[in-house]
Amino acid sequence: MNNKKILEELAFEKSKRDILKANQSASDLKKKNSDVVENQDLTLGGQRKYAWEYELEFYRKMRSKERFYFVGAICGILALVLTLGLHHREILEILMKF
Repeated sequence: MNNKKILEELAFEKSKRDILKANQSASDLKKKNSDVVENQDLTLGGQRKYAWEYELEFYRKMRSKERFYFVGAICGILALVLTLGLHHREILEILMKF
């Protein structure tokens, strides 16, 4: 299970690098032909984001949210087990009354 996550992260990083390489080669071609785009980027103050940047942010947020849910579920299960374990005699007495 842990190896699967590592492989998924490696695949994600590889695809990210491929996208960056493709973006870099495309930007090199655009650099030669468009001074207007560079001026627009300067006027925007670097606020322009590409789709892969949004995807990367979303991926990181979802990954941290999934970790949070996983830790919460583990804590809930441990709380249930501890409660049942510490109060098993009281629970048995209550069940025997029925």
